[in-house]
Amino acid sequence: MSVRFASANHPARRLGWRAAGRGLIAPALARAANDNGHPAGEAIAAPGRFDPLLVEALHHFAVHGLAAASAALDEAQEACARGDADAKDRWLSITQMFDRRLAARVGRELAPA
Repeated sequence: MSVRFASANHPARRLGWRAAGRGLIAPALARAANDNGHPAGEAIAAPGRFDPLLVEALHHFAVHGLAAASAALDEAQEACARGDADAKDRWLSITQMFDRRLAARVGRELAPA
């Protein structure tokens, strides 16, 4: 038995494909919408819209890729060794965004006694 692949976006399967082909109407797939909530001409500068910790975690992921959790954990351990509690908590929060179990386990280990 043979299997034939048929694309879901084939023009023959869209309503009005003949009229769209002649330029009478625009095909439905050609009308993309911007879903980020900004009008077309408005600048996208809204610094308060995103969680700064999430933005930092995404930048960290862009640099380290799939090793982001272990790299953030290393940063948390270095901050703990320096005695910087704020940096340790920030890096543990970033680690938690990537691996909750790892962050919980290490958070218990790094907690002051």
